[in-house]
Amino acid sequence: MDKAGSSATKRGTRPFRFYIVIFFVGMLFTITLWDAYYNGSRPFDKEIASKLILVMGTLFSLAAGLFTWSLETRRASLEKEVEWRTHDVQAKNKELLKKNEEIENFIHIISHDLKAPIVSIQGFASILKTELGNALQGANLDYFNRIQANAQQMNTLIMDLLEFSRVGRLEDQKESVDTRELLKEILEELKPEIDKHHIKIRLADHFPMLWASRKRLGQVLTNLIGNAVKYMGPASEPHIEIGCTEKNGNNLCTLWVKDNGIGIKKEFQGKIFQIFQRAPTQLKVEGTGIGLSIVKKIVELNGGRVWVESEEGKGSQFFVEWLKAQDHPSESKPGLVESLSGSQR
Repeated sequence: MDKAGSSATKRGTRPFRFYIVIFFVGMLFTITLWDAYYNGSRPFDKEIASKLILVMGTLFSLAAGLFTWSLETRRASLEKEVEWRTHDVQAKNKELLKKNEEIENFIHIISHDLKAPIVSIQGFASILKTELGNALQGANLDYFNRIQANAQQMNTLIMDLLEFSRVGRLEDQKESVDTRELLKEILEELKPEIDKHHIKIRLADHFPMLWASRKRLGQVLTNLIGNAVKYMGPASEPHIEIGCTEKNGNNLCTLWVKDNGIGIKKEFQGKIFQIFQRAPTQLKVEGTGIGLSIVKKIVELNGGRVWVESEEGKGSQFFVEWLKAQDHPSESKPGLVESLSGSQR
């Protein structure tokens, strides 16, 4: 505490600039000597003045040399410090990348090794259920169904872990993606669940072409829209809005998915993007807690970011920044909104 206080005091107190005083005193002395040399009436005064001027000139030359040497030394010292710090940061970044790669390799290996026994459990359980037939009844049938359900949940978890480890490990071919067409395909795939919950979809008319792997961008949008459907809850007029915001002079656009579902408490809005983290809810929603982690990883690997704005009981809005494909602008005109609805209420 004392050290911190003393260092703060040192930083706050400006040191006395002796060299400024010396400079002005020297200048004043030199001017006086020159005055004595030109205006002096006795030869003795001129002789002394000329010698003193020579001495002062020599001293000023030495001072200038020392000052220049001090600056060069200080600059070289700073350059070495910057070089050392840069090297240290690069070394730490390499170490961090190596550790992240080791973690992802570990997840990949473990997930792959766990997959085989789970598949065996599912296979033998299915055979056993077929052979026992009507002999499985009551509590025994319930236990057996739980075994199969848990095995399926474990298999889903392993598959999600494998997918999480693949993101960034494998190079994905990028292209100009027609965002609106991709969204239509995703909505068509999710149509049974959308119709089941009587959700009305509002899809903006204009989306820019994006520079992306179609597969990875599809994963991001499918996950966000799928979550909006799953966490809709008992809304009186359930709806999901999908749109995009562009800024002039910015090569990034912001896609967003907005719903009027159950929402997310503020304290969980940052945690839901961490692996295995899910916001607590009364709804029984299937999931592994990896989906949004995959979304975050994909988006950040593509130079963007993802975040959420939400209020409990009033819905959520997820935002994704993504790079535009500048050479392939969309020909659609902005401003119109198309409504794609499930079962109308």
